[in-house]
Amino acid sequence: MKKIRFGIIGIGSMGRQHLTDLQRNPNAEVIAVCARTESKVKKTQEEFGIPYGYTDLDEMLRNPELDALVIATGADAHKEACLAALKAKKHIFCEKPLAKTVEDCEEIEKAVNENPDVCFTVGFMRRFDPSYAEAKQKIRAGEIGKPILFKGVSLDPASVLDAHLEGVKKGIYVPWFIEMGSHDADLARWFLEGDPVESFATGDAYVCTGLAAYNDYDNGFSLTKFNNDSTAFIQVGRTATCSHVESEIVGTKGTIRVNSVPRKNYLSSFTDAGYVEECQESFIARWGDAFAGEMNDFVDCVLTGRKPETTAHDGTMSLKFCLQLHQAYLDGKK
Repeated sequence: MKKIRFGIIGIGSMGRQHLTDLQRNPNAEVIAVCARTESKVKKTQEEFGIPYGYTDLDEMLRNPELDALVIATGADAHKEACLAALKAKKHIFCEKPLAKTVEDCEEIEKAVNENPDVCFTVGFMRRFDPSYAEAKQKIRAGEIGKPILFKGVSLDPASVLDAHLEGVKKGIYVPWFIEMGSHDADLARWFLEGDPVESFATGDAYVCTGLAAYNDYDNGFSLTKFNNDSTAFIQVGRTATCSHVESEIVGTKGTIRVNSVPRKNYLSSFTDAGYVEECQESFIARWGDAFAGEMNDFVDCVLTGRKPETTAHDGTMSLKFCLQLHQAYLDGKK
């Protein structure tokens, strides 16, 4: 069977994660990497045994051996890369968010629709976590009846606050409803099978008070009415004791909960300190299977011609939802 030959633009932590997962897939091969810094490109080539290295995306896209592109740059560079790859008729896996503005998302979405032979998806990897995938299967099978409420909680440990504030000051990071909330926004639309209508949000910079000067917050809480009379509650925060993501989907006949306790494994201890279960150590430790799953699914889509379930429109609607939540937060502060 033919291997799908990939190029990767952006070789930071996410680019390297996708590179590693692709190299483990027997139907894929990474033949090129691209980044602004030549020394970084060469170092990655040597480390992973990649034949081609570039500092210019257009030059990489002219490589006739290339079948598909993974876009793992910052969000501000996604539109340019997506449009260039679509023009070159390359299959595209784009990290979330699809772009920084709704207008850019819609431009990408339009270009994708004009290139129906190109396989295009957005990296909302939580859909490919085994537990979330099983939850969706149960809902599709009608096991909890009609979903009427999605509750999503995405928390980072307080240890990230100082570095995050410095990043906010430099314009690197965006408010948490937009950054981390994008995953919960996508899950809410996926599980509830509807779109947001009206949102209320509140919260504050309770611990890292310096965030308030940038219309940012270390904890945010939101409630959203959907166009099919379902509801989404989304909580985001940066003051937890560990990295913790949990979800609950309430239906008319039952409830599904995912990761209500952020267990590292199935080991528990009874000691003088009491009953103890260790928590998940990091974002990558929790979502490693999901990252591999989403990339394996994309490779299979390219090989078989099957359309990915996660579309450019999902990327557009996720950003719209997140911006709605952030605006609701700002409105609540007036």
